[in-house]
Amino acid sequence: MDRARTSKGFTRRVGLLLAFAGAVASLGCATARVSNVDAYEDVPMNRVVPYPLQEALRKRSFTLVIVDRPAVGIEEGMLERPRAQVRRALEDVAVDAGASVIEGALGEPGTPRAEGVRGDSEEREREGGGEADFALATRFAKVENSSVWKKPFKMPWQSDEEVASKPGTCEHTAAVELEVQLIELGYHDEVVRTFSLEHQAEQQTRDLDPACTLPPVTLGVLFEKAIDEALSCLDLPLGTIVAPRGHLTGHRKAPGADRHIYRITLGSGQGIEPGDRIEIRREQRSMSPAGEEALEERVIAIGEVSDEVRPQQSWVAIDPAKASGTILDGDVVRPVLEEGLLSRLTGPDCGEILTEP
Repeated sequence: MDRARTSKGFTRRVGLLLAFAGAVASLGCATARVSNVDAYEDVPMNRVVPYPLQEALRKRSFTLVIVDRPAVGIEEGMLERPRAQVRRALEDVAVDAGASVIEGALGEPGTPRAEGVRGDSEEREREGGGEADFALATRFAKVENSSVWKKPFKMPWQSDEEVASKPGTCEHTAAVELEVQLIELGYHDEVVRTFSLEHQAEQQTRDLDPACTLPPVTLGVLFEKAIDEALSCLDLPLGTIVAPRGHLTGHRKAPGADRHIYRITLGSGQGIEPGDRIEIRREQRSMSPAGEEALEERVIAIGEVSDEVRPQQSWVAIDPAKASGTILDGDVVRPVLEEGLLSRLTGPDCGEILTEP
């Protein structure tokens, strides 16, 4: 069943705004209001080499499947709720970034694919879901809880009997460790990124019993908190990868004014709205000593989406004089995703939680 839920998305975060403002100024963001796009004059453009294929030009957003890998040394009964929570959280990250999520299965990375999430493309097309581009494979390495009881503080004038009648302090800890792999799907699936998350949530209670027994419901809430905080660290790195990806295909200039707008192949169908920030990226190909081709992208300009937004295209205001390179027909474009100021101030310390082996 197709569970695609494409929505606008990725929480338009306001954080890093002060640092980002300097980059915007240097990379050429311009005023975005366009009164009449047809009155603008076409400006000839040079093309990127090699120019994107038609298939690449048509492909604007990504589709994902989410799968669970077996956990070693953890009872399956303990993983039912955590796995469901992780799936919901990853779906939210993907959908908020502009991707869609479908049902599917997955083999081990590096093995040939005969059937599976990319097997029956005709059936996917009939269902409107298309084939999956990526998979998110999750594997729990640890789901543990512990409690430590500390006896109450004894004042000099108190007897042992008086202290024994007072409750001590229970320190409850719910710790989780999991791995999330982003896998590019093809005949041979390839692991693109691996995110390792390790976090724990803590809670204090007062108790006379040194056993520090915590009700199952309360313990479940503590585990949910640990998982939620850990997965929030994937909002930016994962959302950036699966966000819509389009191309720049046109350039116009306002008559009698030094105002430039550029046509991109992302529109309201990919969650683009007026005022959104867009990165113009230049692809660079290089060859490793082993003869393997590597593809990298660098940002050469940042623009603001104008009020000219259609389902599959929009016009973006950019000052080409402030770009770090010549803007070309066929350059890659992607929405800008930013970390929120509130999450930076009050959220978990992702530098301690998230690592990439």
